[in-house]
Order: sequence, then structure tokens, then C-alpha cells
Amino acid sequence: MPHHNVKLNPLLASAVSGDRYYSPVLIQWDVRFLPRRSARVAGEPITPHQLSQMATIPPVSRLRVISGLLSDNWPITVYNPEGVTVEDVLGAIHEALYAPLTISEWELMSPRKRARIEEIFYARCRASRDFERTRQGGVRRADCMITSTTFAGLSSLTLRHNRWEVVMTLSRDFSARHQYA
Repeated sequence: MPHHNVKLNPLLASAVSGDRYYSPVLIQWDVRFLPRRSARVAGEPITPHQLSQMATIPPVSRLRVISGLLSDNWPITVYNPEGVTVEDVLGAIHEALYAPLTISEWELMSPRKRARIEEIFYARCRASRDFERTRQGGVRRADCMITSTTFAGLSSLTLRHNRWEVVMTLSRDFSARHQYA
């Protein structure tokens, strides 16, 4: 594979492999929540300036986000003809994972996995301000992530088949302080 000079914005980049679990990514964010409202950098709310930064240097107009935790049926393709921004990436991740789970996706899961997802779903309903409205919204793809909902960065930026791909890592949320939207 040819060498390229495109780099990820440090706000999005995960720690160098081997240090991944010891060096936190700069953005602290639970993917279940809107990034503009909930993402933090160094303990402070993410700023419009940080969100407007290019996701890559130099900018690219299209970026595909992949992860071993995501179904192949949940593609995350980020597009901005003027260059993909940090906000474009975070927004696309949130949008893909906030989407309702389809009946066919639900039926393909084992009864054991469905039971675990239901636990997460009802916990989200109970934690919400409006239980019934949240329940009627149904199971979201993010519920299928169980507790692996903390953004742990992007890595392995690669040009594959004339498109840029990046690997997203999600880690477990060990804090109980998050409130569901």
C-alpha cells in the first residue's frame, strides 16, 4: 500500500497502539449523546472552533468510519465537499448509532443478546426525562453497543479502493454519571 501524508486531527486520533488503554483520546464523548452538547476536551465543553477543525490534515472530502463493533449494515460515511470536519465525523457517528434498530436486525440476534439489549434499552428509558416517549422511540443501535459507548478515538487512516477509511474504537463507559437523552 502506498505511503500517504494525510494525518488525523489530534482531537480524533486514538493513542498509539499499545498505549490505547493508558492514554486517553483528547475528546471525551459518549456516542449516545449529541456531540455538540456532550463532548468534552480537557474537561471543558467542546468549542465551535474545535468542532470546525478539519478531521484530517490535509482535508479530505469523504471518510468512511469502520469498527468491529458495528454491523456491516451500519455504514458510517462522512462527506463534506469542503473537507470533513471534526463535527462532521462526530455527528455521523452519533447519527448512525442513534438510528432505530430494524425488526430484521433484531430478529437476527440471539435471544441472549436481545435480552441484554432490552436491559440496556429499559435502563435508558428509566433514565430519560420521558420514559414513555423514549420507549416508543424503540431500541437504538447504540443500545446494541451495551456498555461500549465511549469514543476512544480513530486510528489506521488508510486509502483503500480510492476512499479514505479510518477505524473507530469504542471503550466501556465505567462511569454511572451519564444521563440518557
